[in-house]
Amino acid sequence: MTGLLRHRSQTQRAALLASASVAISLVLSLGALEGALRVYHRLKEWREQRALPPVAARAMVPSRDPELIYEWNPGWSRDGFSVNSLGMADREVTLEKPPGVFRIAFFGDSISANFGHRPRPEIYLNVLGRRLDEEAWRGARFEVLNFGVNGYSLLQSVRMLESRALPFAPDLAVVQLCLNDPYPSNTPYASLMPTGPSRLWSFFYRRLFPDRFWGWAYVESAYDETGVGNLRRGIARLAELARRGPPILAVLFPYLNAPAYDEWGFERFHEIYRDAARESGLPLLDLYPPFRRAGAIGKLGIADPIHPGREAHEVAAAEIEIKLDELKLLPAAGG
Repeated sequence: MTGLLRHRSQTQRAALLASASVAISLVLSLGALEGALRVYHRLKEWREQRALPPVAARAMVPSRDPELIYEWNPGWSRDGFSVNSLGMADREVTLEKPPGVFRIAFFGDSISANFGHRPRPEIYLNVLGRRLDEEAWRGARFEVLNFGVNGYSLLQSVRMLESRALPFAPDLAVVQLCLNDPYPSNTPYASLMPTGPSRLWSFFYRRLFPDRFWGWAYVESAYDETGVGNLRRGIARLAELARRGPPILAVLFPYLNAPAYDEWGFERFHEIYRDAARESGLPLLDLYPPFRRAGAIGKLGIADPIHPGREAHEVAAAEIEIKLDELKLLPAAGG
C-alpha cells in the first residue's frame, strides 16, 4: 500500500512538473513573440523616419508650435491637393477680409483637409460654401477658409484656431470633430495613441476580428483617462474662445460602421462630447442621427469607417446650415 501511494505521489509530481514546464515554455514563447513584435515596430518606425523625403518636399512638416506638433508645408502641391502660401489646405486667400464677405473658418482633421480622399468640390465645407453663395437672399458673399490638417486631434484644432485663424477675422468658426479626436493620429512626428495591452494581442486581434480591431484602434483605445481629459479641455477652450472671439459651432462626425452603434456601444463616446459641450455652453451638432437616416452608416467590411462619401458630405453641409440658421449665426435678408 505504501509503495502504491509513493508511486501515485511520484506520478502526480511528474505531471505537475510537466504542466509547469509546458506553462513556462508557453510564457517564454509568448514573451519572445512579444519582444520580436516590439523590435519589428521599432524598426518599422525607424525605417519610416529614414524614408521621409527632405523637409522641403514633404506635405507635412514639423511645427515650431509644440501644441500643433506638425502642419502643412506652405506651397506644397501634388495630385490635385495644394497648400497655399499661408499653410492652409486649398486655394490662395488674403489675410485681410474682402469687403462684403462673410468668412467661415473650418478646423478639423482629414475629413476637412481631405488630403487623399474625395474630390475637393465634394467636401462638406465647400458644399456649404456653394450653397450659401447661391442663396442671394442672404445678402452676403461667403468665403470658406480651410484650416484642417490630416490627423489632427481636437487640441491641435483648437490651437490652430487660437494661433493661426484669428488674424483672418473670421465671422464664424466651425470645428469638425471625429471620434478619434482625443489624440493625434500616429505620424512620424507623433505617436501618442495608446497601443493596447501588448503588440502580440494587437497582432492576433487585428487578424481574427479586423472590423472590431479597427473600431478599437481608431476609437475605443483613445478614451482612457488622458484622452477623455483632452476632449473636455479642448471643448472648454473652444467655449472660452467663442466668448471672446467669433462664434463657434462644433460638429461631430460619427464612426461609419453600423455595428459600432448596434453592438459595440459607440453612442457612449458621443455622450462624452455632448456632456462636455453642455457643461461649457458650446453649441454642438451631432451628425450621427442624420447620417443614420440617410444610410451613411455602413455595415461590416466597409473600406473606410472614418471618411464620409459624397452623399454624406452633402448631408453634413445641409445639417450645418440648418444648425447655423437655428443659432442665428448666418446673415439673412433684413438681418
